[in-house]
Amino acid sequence: MFYRNIKKTLAKIRHTPLHPQWIVYRNEHQYHSQIGEQVTGTVLDIGCADQHIKKYIQNSNYIGLDYYQTATHWYGTQPDVYGDAQTLPFADNSMDTVLLLDVLEHLPHPKDCISEIARVLKPTGLLVLQVPFIYPIHDAPLDFQRWTQYGLEQLVSKYGFTTRQKITIGKPLETAGLLLNIAISKTILNWLRKKNPALILGILAPMAILSINFFCWLFSFLSPMDEMMPHSYRLILEKQ
Repeated sequence: MFYRNIKKTLAKIRHTPLHPQWIVYRNEHQYHSQIGEQVTGTVLDIGCADQHIKKYIQNSNYIGLDYYQTATHWYGTQPDVYGDAQTLPFADNSMDTVLLLDVLEHLPHPKDCISEIARVLKPTGLLVLQVPFIYPIHDAPLDFQRWTQYGLEQLVSKYGFTTRQKITIGKPLETAGLLLNIAISKTILNWLRKKNPALILGILAPMAILSINFFCWLFSFLSPMDEMMPHSYRLILEKQ
């Protein structure tokens, strides 16, 4: 409850450089718009949470699915369908597009999920798969793994998917700045919970986070793309 309240408060400023994860959120609208432009037909959004992506999807039949305990106990949301991503409650070849955005790392049996997606997707249907790579543990204890883009492609190829597009998200300085801001924020939260006198230093946090965000954005803007240490990957995959 403590962290949930903090997250709700920070969500109000997530599109400003004062937010610890501004580096992630600053391009949120652009990334979601790109996804919305690629989906068609009946769209299944697995792990839909608050269904934020829905407003970017036009002229499609959107179905949001989430796990019952996750939706009710963690996020307080209500999907269109309650279900398990590893045992989807849909018929074979019934979906045109499946979204799996920052969900696969939370599944204890990710292969079962990819297998189920391959089952419910129509031939030539699309899977939009996004996962974190260099990113802290989150939603513990339901955080089980990380993949490189090469590991992801190897995983999905076993279930008949080919890569139509792959996107590396985050230049090295952006990822480094993101991790530093999260570390600073988590340290201050720990001080707050334990009523540590060092909490007085927390008054410096907004300026530190703002400076880190600006520095990393500026120097990354001036630097070429480098795939060495992204914070996330997105693959657009087609079922054969």
